[in-house]
Amino acid sequence: MTSEMPMGIERARRSFFLEDEMAGLETAFVRDGWRGAVLYRGSYGWHAMPRLVWDAVCAASGDSRWWICGYGEVGKPEPAPVSFSFDWDAFPALPNHPARESSEWVAYNESQTIAVLAEFDVTIIGATYRCADHIDAILRESNTSLRGLTRDEFPEPGRLERFLTAVTR
Repeated sequence: MTSEMPMGIERARRSFFLEDEMAGLETAFVRDGWRGAVLYRGSYGWHAMPRLVWDAVCAASGDSRWWICGYGEVGKPEPAPVSFSFDWDAFPALPNHPARESSEWVAYNESQTIAVLAEFDVTIIGATYRCADHIDAILRESNTSLRGLTRDEFPEPGRLERFLTAVTR
């Protein structure tokens, strides 16, 4: 477990996700040895992902504490991250939920082995290879995987093909 102070959204985005140079990248993640999935965020409401994936991410993160952070009002300081348990039912009712104020948010576990970026239109789930393999082992019980879910959501990726490959590698 890391002993760092929890990160706000700007730092969390820069710590986990490579967004500025996406067109030519081999990976979508700052940290080596990560892979994940891309989902249509709008299909999944508050959770930004299907329950099946949520439960697999929860299991792969073990007992690690989670943090969620989002943007605040323009001209005001960035809101502090909020600690939460990765519990499906409790998530929408989370006090001071950043998603109430921010259309984009980042959630990550304290050990910083899994991170979720909920953007306007997509959700990017990233994890170390070990955690991603654990998530895939759980998803295989439902005949899918992180790559499989991404392919299902983007069967004809078009201009997103390089980005999807950078995430799912």
